[in-house]
Amino acid sequence: MPKNKQPTHVAKILIAEDQADLRQMIALTLELAGHQVVAAQDGEIAVQQAKETLPDLIILDLHMPRLNGALVCERLKALDEFYGTPILIISAVANTDEVQAGLNAGAREYIRKPFELDHFMGRVEALLTQA
Repeated sequence: MPKNKQPTHVAKILIAEDQADLRQMIALTLELAGHQVVAAQDGEIAVQQAKETLPDLIILDLHMPRLNGALVCERLKALDEFYGTPILIISAVANTDEVQAGLNAGAREYIRKPFELDHFMGRVEALLTQA
């Protein structure tokens, strides 16, 4: 996202990523774009924080401790309050079955790590606009 460009929609975003440095980098990028960020380091915390904060967008890693991203997605999408909430999966997983499991559980998109921040932010803004 170009510097000084305001997001099309200021949103509350939950990022669930077990790698602390990547989680912090994504959170900072989203905050600099004007969004509010809630961060979780594992799947169980992500489910709990989602229920407490009702984010506008959820970003999930597939491989996390305690609950993987596909299960988090499945649990949240089973709840009425998350029916329309877009979920973006980010993962280094190349296994198409695992990626497909996340998409089948209700995620709208998948971005493979490593990714370019401009591409990532473009997908975030597109998902927020579609929400």
